[in-house]
Amino acid sequence: MTAAVKPLKLGCSYKVAFSPDGTRLAVAGHSLTLWEVAARQKLWRGKFIAHTSSMVFSPDGAQLAIKSTSGQIAVIDVASGQLAFNFANRKDGEGSCPAWSPCGRYLADGGWDGRLQVREAHTAAVVFTKDYPREMLRAVQAIDGGQRLLVLHGVKSVAEGESQPPDYCTVWDWPLQAGGGRIVLSLPGMKSCAVSPDGALLAVLHYASGSEYVSVYALADGSLLASVAVEAGGGTGDELTWLPDGSALGRIGKGKLLFYGWPGLAVRQQLDFTYPCALAFLPGTPLAAIGSWETGMLMNLNLNPELL
Repeated sequence: MTAAVKPLKLGCSYKVAFSPDGTRLAVAGHSLTLWEVAARQKLWRGKFIAHTSSMVFSPDGAQLAIKSTSGQIAVIDVASGQLAFNFANRKDGEGSCPAWSPCGRYLADGGWDGRLQVREAHTAAVVFTKDYPREMLRAVQAIDGGQRLLVLHGVKSVAEGESQPPDYCTVWDWPLQAGGGRIVLSLPGMKSCAVSPDGALLAVLHYASGSEYVSVYALADGSLLASVAVEAGGGTGDELTWLPDGSALGRIGKGKLLFYGWPGLAVRQQLDFTYPCALAFLPGTPLAAIGSWETGMLMNLNLNPELL
């Protein structure tokens, strides 16, 4: 793949995701579209469920799991662009993005009702359930090459007179089992988080004393490594994404993308962008997919000149 590429307009694109081998780009907007990255060709487009809000490729790239704002999950065959299985779980309610098991047979996801579930990807049979009353499971992320899961727990509002407990993150080993889920960080006001590609660092966007911060912690022991006050985001300005080499942390800001160098979290670059809402990088290249409520782009982001 050549580095000098012409930007490609993706249209309205709430979510963007590269396949594991980097040859395909999935874009979720008013419909779901699959692009061939090198040729800049649209392979298929479909609308499989209403209001798709998240998606993730299976470890082998052969399947794409999608989830709607109502919690409904479906699995798409990537090669054919056909619906492989519909969970038909319209009453589950909103929640986190699904995450595949390392073997590609199961899907884990969390709900805003506090339920963590693992289901068989082609039968929807539930193989594991863990309920967290009075919590919202805001994020479920595959980490360490898919061998573990990170879950972001958001504590719902408490009754008048009660103190607000901190939000927290847990890490789970596959297969998920009762008694699993080790707390790795407990922190008030967490909005989003992202684990570094090497699995060593946990970046968090959080609020404290009326201000917003991006902080980085050691995942092994929860120790704080760096923190910087940031401008409050707007709309979808919560998402954090590490560069594939771990040299910087990208953040969706209000009308812009911000990139904080690591170590240190100094702002390396700012890119003005209209209504940004998603960000994905293709490892080993300067190529990035930027989702936007108006017009997303597939383009070079020259944050690491040595890649050019």
